[in-house]
Amino acid sequence: MEIGLLFLSSQFQPGIEGVAVREFVDKVVLVTGGTTGIGYATAKAFAGEGARVVICGRTREKGDKALEELGRLGSDVRFVPADVTSESSVKGMVEFAIDSFGSLDYAFNNAGIFVPEPLFHDHQTGTWEKVIASNLTGVYLCMKYELAAMLRTQRKSDGVIINNASIVGHRGSRASGLAYTAAKHGVLGLTKQAAINYAGQGVRINAVSPGPTLTEATRSGLEGPADEVEARISLLNPTGELVPTQEIAAAVTFLCSSGASMINGHDIPLDGGQLAKL
Repeated sequence: MEIGLLFLSSQFQPGIEGVAVREFVDKVVLVTGGTTGIGYATAKAFAGEGARVVICGRTREKGDKALEELGRLGSDVRFVPADVTSESSVKGMVEFAIDSFGSLDYAFNNAGIFVPEPLFHDHQTGTWEKVIASNLTGVYLCMKYELAAMLRTQRKSDGVIINNASIVGHRGSRASGLAYTAAKHGVLGLTKQAAINYAGQGVRINAVSPGPTLTEATRSGLEGPADEVEARISLLNPTGELVPTQEIAAAVTFLCSSGASMINGHDIPLDGGQLAKL
């Protein structure tokens, strides 16, 4: 609730004769994994506030569908197919954003994968490499080219990068896998180190750490009577609810706003109190 209130208060700045001015109008936003789930909700939040948005994903079909839906908001939204595990693809993605809009103000590094993982002694190196490539190396590559672009094209406002981590970036979990947990710990490390490196160069870098989130993937996996589903979720989240993607989007937009100008190198967990439990 606090985040939402802060977001609402910082989202609008006083304009001429007291008319509210949306501060994201015409700002350029890049959202990886922006065709579904958390990424789509975040792209929608920015587009709804007048930002110019570039979304990326691996599938053209999903990209076209997202563009059609986001286009109804009246903002300029574009799709570029990209694979965050490929350096040339990431470089091309950022270049597409710059070629499309001339600058880059904000980036949300959201793309990643979650796959079933066995215990350590049965783990396959191929699975490790696949998960690390997408969830950690992919964030590194995105940050590398986003930072270069922001330093080169910054306008009046500072640049902001937000990384999508996870509550398993803070501690282990029986519901998570070895490589996924290690990758998300690494994302928080990248966030903190880069925040220190670029604090004096006009770029802020933070992270969000969602708990189990209400997406198409989680919906399809929640089978059984409603009371049993709620009981299973409450074992993780004290509220007994999945995290709405819109709340994660609100946290991301808040962290990009002028109301968060002193927040740098931090992470906001969105977990209903899950990390507070023993």
